[in-house]
Amino acid sequence: MIIRQANIEDKPAIVELLKESLGESLLKKSTTIWDYKHVDNPFGESYVLLAEENGEFIGVRAFMSWKWQIGKQVWQAYRAVDTATHPNHQGKGIFKKLTLQALADVGAKQDCFIFNTPNEKSRPGYLKMGWESLGKISIALVPSLVYTLGSFLNNGKKYLQPLSVSELDKICEKHNKELEGTGQLFTPKSPAYLAWRYENNPMQPYQILTGNNWYVAVYQKKHRYFTELRIAEVIGGNTKATRKEIKAVVTHLALKNKCLLISTTEKNLFSLKYFGAIGPILTCRDLTAEKEILTKSKQAQTWHYAMGDLELF
Repeated sequence: MIIRQANIEDKPAIVELLKESLGESLLKKSTTIWDYKHVDNPFGESYVLLAEENGEFIGVRAFMSWKWQIGKQVWQAYRAVDTATHPNHQGKGIFKKLTLQALADVGAKQDCFIFNTPNEKSRPGYLKMGWESLGKISIALVPSLVYTLGSFLNNGKKYLQPLSVSELDKICEKHNKELEGTGQLFTPKSPAYLAWRYENNPMQPYQILTGNNWYVAVYQKKHRYFTELRIAEVIGGNTKATRKEIKAVVTHLALKNKCLLISTTEKNLFSLKYFGAIGPILTCRDLTAEKEILTKSKQAQTWHYAMGDLELF
């Protein structure tokens, strides 16, 4: 078996391997989507390794490039995403070999860390390879019906207004500057990131809501018995006035689309809510020289994340 870094000519075969191993499921697979995730990313191209045997690809492991910032220091990070082993070659330890090689490769280049939210089936394997659990993601659950009266009295549409790229750039700069002073880890935001992550996302249709100095990205998640409105990103909701506007717009949209529940990681956006560690478990493999990320993560409220920073896509 040969393990090597992937190149542009490998894309069609990688997509076929993902389909054979994982099926289509809810997350579609194509060269267009592969490029979106692993080439067009404004944080940089992904680090991708392939396992090859007798001229056939039997495994793939992708680390998606990401950035987290604390104070003025920006850390290179990677999201452990697309991984697959050919059905005829499972049980040979290919996933572990590819992952450990990828860790060695990216860790040799610079201080960085890997993060993801693995499911119950894959998490034990990650923990055995040195990942550490950082606990469940904190999420606010809001019953939209409690805001029915306010939604009708304060029609959310009146708060909506378009933003130019320069206006959005200023909002992002202000957002990043404010988070610099918190001592928390956050993903720095920019118009390029927002366009890539939400506006041009071929995998999930997001609805973009903008107003006076704020930006919100949402989408509808259909469950068996109800529909949920998920707030993936909130930028600019740091004052009472902007929170009021955002809340009016979001609740109006939720009720219009019969979404019984609103979810968000923004704990200060809604007053009537349940807020707790009920999301998936965040895990981290710290490759920094002094294990700075894990050290900081043991402190309270180290991570300032939006839903869109961590959700699977």
